[in-house]
Amino acid sequence: MLKRGSATHLSIRTKIILMVVLTLFVAMSATAYFIRQLVTNNIVNQKITTTEILTTSILHDIKFDLDTHGANPGQEIVAKYMTYYRSITNMSIFDTSGVRTAASNPDRLHKLSNDPKVFEALRRAKPSLVVTRLDWNNLGIRSVAPILQGTHIIGALAIDVSVQDLQQTLAAMDRRIGLIMGIKVLLVSLVLFFLLRRSILLRLGRLITVTQQITAGNYDIQVDDSQHDEIGKLAEAFNRMTSDLQLSKGQIENYNKHLEERVRDATAQLQQAYEDLKSAQSQMVLNEKMASLGVLIAGVAHEINTPVGAILNVSRNLERRIRSLPEQIEAYRMTPGVGAEEWVSCLNDLIETSCAPHPPASYRTSRRIEDLLREHGVDAHQEKANVLCKLNFTAPDKIVRYIPCFRQPEFFAVAESFASMAQAATISESSSQKIAEIVRALKYYAYSGKDRVEPIQVNDSIQTALVLLRNQLKHSVDVVVALDPELPLIQCTSEIHQVWTNLLTNACDAIEARGDDGPSKITISSVRGAAGVVVRITDNGIGIPEDKIDKIFDPFFTTKDVGKGTGLGLCIASGIIKKHNGQIRVDSRPGRTVFEVTLPTTTATAAGLAGDEAQPSRPTDSPGAPAGTLPDSRAA
Repeated sequence: MLKRGSATHLSIRTKIILMVVLTLFVAMSATAYFIRQLVTNNIVNQKITTTEILTTSILHDIKFDLDTHGANPGQEIVAKYMTYYRSITNMSIFDTSGVRTAASNPDRLHKLSNDPKVFEALRRAKPSLVVTRLDWNNLGIRSVAPILQGTHIIGALAIDVSVQDLQQTLAAMDRRIGLIMGIKVLLVSLVLFFLLRRSILLRLGRLITVTQQITAGNYDIQVDDSQHDEIGKLAEAFNRMTSDLQLSKGQIENYNKHLEERVRDATAQLQQAYEDLKSAQSQMVLNEKMASLGVLIAGVAHEINTPVGAILNVSRNLERRIRSLPEQIEAYRMTPGVGAEEWVSCLNDLIETSCAPHPPASYRTSRRIEDLLREHGVDAHQEKANVLCKLNFTAPDKIVRYIPCFRQPEFFAVAESFASMAQAATISESSSQKIAEIVRALKYYAYSGKDRVEPIQVNDSIQTALVLLRNQLKHSVDVVVALDPELPLIQCTSEIHQVWTNLLTNACDAIEARGDDGPSKITISSVRGAAGVVVRITDNGIGIPEDKIDKIFDPFFTTKDVGKGTGLGLCIASGIIKKHNGQIRVDSRPGRTVFEVTLPTTTATAAGLAGDEAQPSRPTDSPGAPAGTLPDSRAA
């Protein structure tokens, strides 16, 4: 505080500066007060809006989980929002009777609410939002809203949002306003001072001019100021700075000359590292594919051995029949009796029925034919009845018609030989088709053109996997296949076949790990969804533990015993699907696991895959089965 006597000795310059500074201080203080009030109201309004948004978001999550899982996931939602939103001080979810079913405070869980707003929301479906205020430091916002499922009230939500950070914000704002006021007062004082001391302004003007030229890149300029006061020292510092900048500019230009070469070398190293990583990944996929193929070969060998054995047996029988046929024909030719037209007709009917697909004749059918032959006086009726059942010639009317033929042993021997040869040819043909089907599936699966993008029918790809796994599936697993025949083609590589093989093998392993004699079932379905082709593979195996379900697509992660799995099957399947811009999801619980694969049908799939022009062409064989045939839709 200045004394009255000393105030009269102040200079005019000092008085002007004091008056201007005082006026500026009063004006800025009033402005700061109004700004502070506006900011306070704005923050409170923002908190209210934030509370409304949080309430809506929480209600949406609760309804989504109720619609998706059919269970109340309240405690999980409370934990999630209390973790990510620190401004929420309290959160509770109530049932229709006002009892807390989920709460951030465990002590209040399963207790009845005493808040009338909660009961108002439960009765009238009326949300409420109020500002609570014990004192200025405990300002808060409470939101209560009903939880609706359709038009039914199934509960209520209450959250408390703290506004305690308002005081901190206002304190920080006060400090900033004070800082700004101080700076402005200082600037005004300096401006007034410069106006009274034009010589300083002129010298500063020269410094500004020099600064602008330095900014424009002229580092050769120097400030001409011979005085030794503060401005003179500033000019000297500018001169030193200019010299340093000129030196630094030369160093930067020299560094830039070598920078491009360094960047080029670093880029080459990164490219090489990328190629090495890509090569390692491709090798890993190939190794897993070969390992899977090795496992499949054992089952495929058994599948091939069965038709090969059938062909070998019928070939031996055919050879025996052919060798004995001339003798039988000669013996029949020397026997008088039935006319040529009758025995030709009988031979044709025998050959036709024996070549037709048929199940083994029942014991009752065999006895009925035996009795029929005995009634008509046919010798060796039991032996001939067995032969007729074997040849599928079981119609009583036809047997009665050709009784005269069957009475002659010589004719019956010839007829049996002709029918057996025709039946052998049919068995050989069907067995050969089965072998060809398996070979085509192996060829389709092992095709190495993994980078060639082309249209593929998903159903055919799935059938290929079923053919290869038929021996593994048919003995212990009931496989149900429901494939949409109207699926569009998808643009993908041959790697997609490995996805189904890996998922089906994983399903078989899960069923085996169950370790009981209960029914085993795998369901495979394909449909056309909004995002593309959707394939679901469901098994009733052991299931995936909840704490491990997030890790099943990690490399080398496996829940199988040592030596029974590499941990790469699901990882590679996931990588192949992502490479095709698809998605794979898993839903598992004890006794049921569902893998859902979505593959897009748009050209975006082809855009995400590389290089098909330099790759070899795909085999022309139809995938999975020979023309006109597909593997059985069920294997037991």
